[in-house]
Amino acid sequence: MPTPTLLQLPDGRLALQSESGPQPVQLCRCFPWSHPDHFLSLRNQEGEELLFLQSPDELDPASSALLKSELTRSGTLFEIESIQSLRKEIELRCWEVTTRQGPRSFQTELDEWPRALPDGRLLIEDLFGDLYVVPPVHHLDPASQNRIWPLLG
Repeated sequence: MPTPTLLQLPDGRLALQSESGPQPVQLCRCFPWSHPDHFLSLRNQEGEELLFLQSPDELDPASSALLKSELTRSGTLFEIESIQSLRKEIELRCWEVTTRQGPRSFQTELDEWPRALPDGRLLIEDLFGDLYVVPPVHHLDPASQNRIWPLLG
């Protein structure tokens, strides 16, 4: 089977080259989210998986570079250092945090809970698909610990 080839369409969308021509695809990260640049699913507009990759390095160099660029553009992994506030508003949970990349505000659905990672960190996905990693709770300052404990049940 030939190595899959990715390209960028004139409108900026990512596409997978197929026998019938370029097919627009959406990039979806798969579990485990602790490795956001690995385990990637490329899906068509109907959500059907066209290609699964364990790593962008499975592609030719140009396609790999394009996919890595898309990963950077499509969603970021933020490392939370402290939680300034965490409050409920209607059907949302509103977060104000300090990350290694600077201050951030984001929202999650009330039924979206932090996911425990094998190394003791927590993973949170916001409404736009950005990912936030919280260090093991005992590494947070006492105020941040108090804010996140109710979510850990």
